Amino acid sequence: MKLKYWKNFSKRKNSTKIPATTPTEIDIVLKEDTPVDSPSIILTGNAIDIDYCRIDDFGKYYFVGEPIILTDGMTQYNLEEDVLATHKTEVGNTKAMILRSSTGYNVWIPDHEVYVSAQKTIVRAVDDFSVYFADPIGCYLLSVVNDKGSFSSFAAQYYDNATGIQALANDLLDGTIIDDILKYYNNVSNAIISLKWMPFDYTSVSSASGMTSLENINVANHTLGVGAYRITGSSIYVDGATTIAIPWRSDQDYRCAAPYTQFRLLVPMYGFVDLNASDLVGATNLYIQYRVDRTTGDVIVIINADSAGAIVQTLQFNVAVEVPIATLTRNIGGAASAISGGINSAIGIAAGNYIGGGVGLITSAAQMALSLNGRSVSLKGSLDGKAATAYGDKFQIVGYAPHTLDPTNADFIATKGRPCQYVDTISNHSGFVLCENASVEIAGDNSERDEINSFLNSGFYYE
Repeated sequence: MKLKYWKNFSKRKNSTKIPATTPTEIDIVLKEDTPVDSPSIILTGNAIDIDYCRIDDFGKYYFVGEPIILTDGMTQYNLEEDVLATHKTEVGNTKAMILRSSTGYNVWIPDHEVYVSAQKTIVRAVDDFSVYFADPIGCYLLSVVNDKGSFSSFAAQYYDNATGIQALANDLLDGTIIDDILKYYNNVSNAIISLKWMPFDYTSVSSASGMTSLENINVANHTLGVGAYRITGSSIYVDGATTIAIPWRSDQDYRCAAPYTQFRLLVPMYGFVDLNASDLVGATNLYIQYRVDRTTGDVIVIINADSAGAIVQTLQFNVAVEVPIATLTRNIGGAASAISGGINSAIGIAAGNYIGGGVGLITSAAQMALSLNGRSVSLKGSLDGKAATAYGDKFQIVGYAPHTLDPTNADFIATKGRPCQYVDTISNHSGFVLCENASVEIAGDNSERDEINSFLNSGFYYE
């Protein structure tokens, strides 16, 4: 019987690795009973540096225990079978549910082995272009009753700047004009419907040849000496579109999705709106389209994941700001009630699914950290009024990403693998492999099978 042995060979206990070098062979003779799985051999002479061995007659590889120096010039070695190396072929041929592996993993499956910290990184991307509906100077839209009307309503609508509105106020303080208006209406407030400040560049509305024409303001069939731009045409809408790069973390994996990553979009004149990061996975940019109604101040915003991607959020809001002329007209005409306040400033919101589905396994510690980093879902912004222009006229996306263990680290992958969650043949993998309910088919005793299965289902290295 021959013993093959290797010196300076090192391997892990839970590994299928076998030596690639040529072993040294010596003859041995069994002189007494010994178990095949854990034989003891006695060699003549001083101890030799044996690290690993194989006995072909048994068909097994063995770990070598500490040499025992005997008193008669002999050295005893207690061997222990290396079941993973002995049955490497059978292990490799086993089909099993692969939970984790150093190869063939899916980076989009959440990893419960990765801690989540309460610390986070905040990133921001600001659009390069200004929106139409957030001009800080703005202009004024006057709605009055007369025989002219406008394109979109019975009331006539005039655009003017601050200087023109001041001139209008001066005219309205003229007692003769007031008397003329009172011939048609009980009070002035019934003739002047509203005055709204609009966050639009005055030049853009005064030069809109398809929408406005310069005329003297007419109130209750009385023509004032003040000129303004009456809405006469159909070009009342302004459409815009822009693209913002999504500030993803550098490593593209499951941590890009909710609840690990959160995004909020700052919409000018509206405020923050939460975006579900899971809806944006795979996208490079936010593609934002908007439409502005210059007769009402209504704004519709549609947010897409990339230009051809799915709609992830829609918003509708109003940017018009009521100017309190009711007090002035009430004092002049004795009106008992104030001017009504225009259209509903928030007609409705179509929101996506804000609960991230299928997040996989998340440990309680990770859930706590994510909770600490969590933000309430705000579907409605909180900015309102002229002061909202102080927050800028550009879309901004802000990302919140909690700190985690780096699952892309080569040492982590080699030691722990990453999630797989599919059935496969073990030999298709290398490095660390963790199976679920795997059972190897071998022609051997039950203890070997149980030991191998224990390795496969607790994690081993297929090398």
